[in-house]
Amino acid sequence: MFRNVLRNILSRNVLFIICVSVIFGFINFYVAGHDANVAVSVSKEFLLSLLMPFLTSLGCFLSPIFVPFFLLFALFDFYLAYKYGLVTKSMLQAIMGTNTHQAISMVSSVSILMPIVLLLVIVGMVVLTWKCVRFRPVVLLVTGVGVTVALHAGWKHSHRSNVERQNNNIAEMAANLRIFLPGVVGDFVYMTGLGMSDDNRPAIPHTQTDPAIIGTAEGRRKNIILVIGESAFADRHTTYGYTAQNTTPAMKTMADKGRICVVRQAHSAANMTRVAVPMLVSFYDPDHQGALYAEKNLVELARDNGYRTFWIASQPGRGEYSRTFGYVSEFSDYVTRQDYNNATSHVNWRDESLLPVMKEKFADPVSQKFFVIHLMGSHESYSDDRTEEDIRALPDADSYDQSLHRTDRILQQIITMADKELGDYTLVYISDHGEIVGQGHGIQYGGYDQYKVPVYILDRDRHYCDMAEGMRNNYGYYTSLMTKYLILDMMGYDIDPEYIKNIQNHDRVLHSDGKVYDYKSIPRR
Repeated sequence: MFRNVLRNILSRNVLFIICVSVIFGFINFYVAGHDANVAVSVSKEFLLSLLMPFLTSLGCFLSPIFVPFFLLFALFDFYLAYKYGLVTKSMLQAIMGTNTHQAISMVSSVSILMPIVLLLVIVGMVVLTWKCVRFRPVVLLVTGVGVTVALHAGWKHSHRSNVERQNNNIAEMAANLRIFLPGVVGDFVYMTGLGMSDDNRPAIPHTQTDPAIIGTAEGRRKNIILVIGESAFADRHTTYGYTAQNTTPAMKTMADKGRICVVRQAHSAANMTRVAVPMLVSFYDPDHQGALYAEKNLVELARDNGYRTFWIASQPGRGEYSRTFGYVSEFSDYVTRQDYNNATSHVNWRDESLLPVMKEKFADPVSQKFFVIHLMGSHESYSDDRTEEDIRALPDADSYDQSLHRTDRILQQIITMADKELGDYTLVYISDHGEIVGQGHGIQYGGYDQYKVPVYILDRDRHYCDMAEGMRNNYGYYTSLMTKYLILDMMGYDIDPEYIKNIQNHDRVLHSDGKVYDYKSIPRR
């Protein structure tokens, strides 16, 4: 009798269940301890950890499908928690919002063999699971009850605490459910909700104007160009004192000649594109996160004051991650992105593809024009964001520096075309956020590199260069939140000085954990 029990315990099936359950359980507890904005509950974490023994008891047909999938997802979730310190909503949104090119690019940046290795691991796990599992109704029943209890408790709490959002989209419901489902299961539920959601609300004109605007006059600048970069770290720009490589020769020459001004000690108000870009083109900011969908944005205000508006982007504008700025773009008189109104424009993820469209639209005969040009810039993988010309120019540089050199060339081409087609114009270039070179951005304990951004202003009389300098806060920083007020002044709008003073007195940023901090106090280990 004892020998039979021992043989049963040591059977391949039981050992497999124990091994994968222990691995999954450890990962689940680890991830739960590193999930941002999640209610910690040891009992729920334990019950949700029963998911793996539940899946291993489904039998040789279903288990080989679900066990490898959830185990790989758990390992991926563990990697996020380990590398970035916290698994945040914004991080998961970024992953689900990554387009095909970016996903392939980022995977290949780790190793060209990674997709092959990943495929072999999946096949191996499927075969191992098929050989080791068998249908176990008792284990299935017991563990199924435990998981169901945890899921029901999470649903009940989320439903009770989120009454006002019950009729909203599935991504919001999944986000609130994640709060009460700590660990791998909660993250999986949220990412599934993101995948199922189509939060592409239509760009219906707003009627409410932000109270910061106290008056309107005739536009002060005939043509306005806002160029939004991507993942540009100011300290790697030659114009900001970087000497290892000449990453920005064109901007450096223009700065030396006084053609552009360089706004130093500038930082973004967020470290992720999804929230950083809307802060440049709407009244959305760390302390007014409802303004994006409630008030007129800069595109609408430009149209109200007689400007024809254009949004030209190599970045997409649909999906949970990019919809915030995609939403704003669709208020424009003309918009083209790689995923919108692109049949004749042929725009793709390469910034060079925007140049023919810009040339055509710069020549539009209307007297007043407002352009937003949203670049792919230096998004990972950096090797995709350079050309042979940049490699030849900086043969000893790393791929990130070469990508900055490429953006410098793009800016020079934009300025050359604007000189020819527009004549009278003012241009502002600012990156959405900075970059921790080699790691990325949106990293919970990543520090300030992911906030430090370059800002260039080209203005005929340097009026807006001086205005930007006067907008520095009490610590001497220029925050990206001021950019919208520069643009609005160009459009002819008068801004209540108290709003400027409030930003100067309270240097606030929206961090990757979704919390608001003073810039000097962002989380550090």
